[in-house]
Amino acid sequence: MQGDSDQGHAPLHAAVLSGLERIDRLESGPHAAAWRRLVGVLALLPSSPDGALKAAVLTNMLSVVALGDAEDYLHTATLVRRFGHQQVAQLQNELDDLIKVGPDLPLTTAACRELARTTHIERAVATTGVSGEDAAAVAEKCYGAAFWLLMADVDPTNPARVPRDAQELTQVIEKRGAAEWRRVLAIIAGNPWGPEVNRLVELANEADLPAPAAAVEWCAKVYRKRFEEAERLEVAKEIRRLVAISGCSQRQFAQYIGTSPSRLSTYVNGLVTPSAAMMLRISRSASALAQGATWSGGLH
Repeated sequence: MQGDSDQGHAPLHAAVLSGLERIDRLESGPHAAAWRRLVGVLALLPSSPDGALKAAVLTNMLSVVALGDAEDYLHTATLVRRFGHQQVAQLQNELDDLIKVGPDLPLTTAACRELARTTHIERAVATTGVSGEDAAAVAEKCYGAAFWLLMADVDPTNPARVPRDAQELTQVIEKRGAAEWRRVLAIIAGNPWGPEVNRLVELANEADLPAPAAAVEWCAKVYRKRFEEAERLEVAKEIRRLVAISGCSQRQFAQYIGTSPSRLSTYVNGLVTPSAAMMLRISRSASALAQGATWSGGLH
């Protein structure tokens, strides 16, 4: 069992050791102060799977920023593949706050920039003997890591205004940091179907910024899915309310609206969203039954 545990933690240990093996470069480079603070943070982490994961993610993120070697991208891709983009991003998002390097999120900004350099990453990884296909997959995972790191702290209630033109968007992307980028994505988070989505994509394309254009489109897809999920659950909640006020069991109510109990169950549990016509029928039937106007005792 111990062997299985060690094998399971191998990617985590490798990511930390990778940084430690290049400690001379970390301690002599421009991010030396950040590295020293990170070492202090790592010393306080618990000896647990969660602690090991946080150590690996934070060490890898700083290594990406400070060193940017092929092995750093490979470790990022491995962590993402094993633990998922969103879990890794949530931990990455803690780095600036944990080591207190500045309020403008310099490490988050630098990591997002570095991990989004797909062509550079693909070429760097390919020099290690990795096949072209696998190098492209690593670059894709790293780009995903950059995107989800940005998404980790998007606040739909605090959007920026839409940039006036391509030049202004370029200033946001190239001169400002992750906090401001997140405020641009917050425009989409508030209404992922709005015209601002197409406008931002147009501006990014005009500015010859394909990665931000792709990020805007991806953000819109993510938030559309989130909105649709929330709406589906809200519809299910309303159907449960309507069945309850009808005074019937689910089986009786299904018979009344002309569907099967199993089909109604999918509506009630949010597995399937009924059509607009069926939703109207459910609402009208519940009201009629609640008033006792049309219910026949023969269904009891």
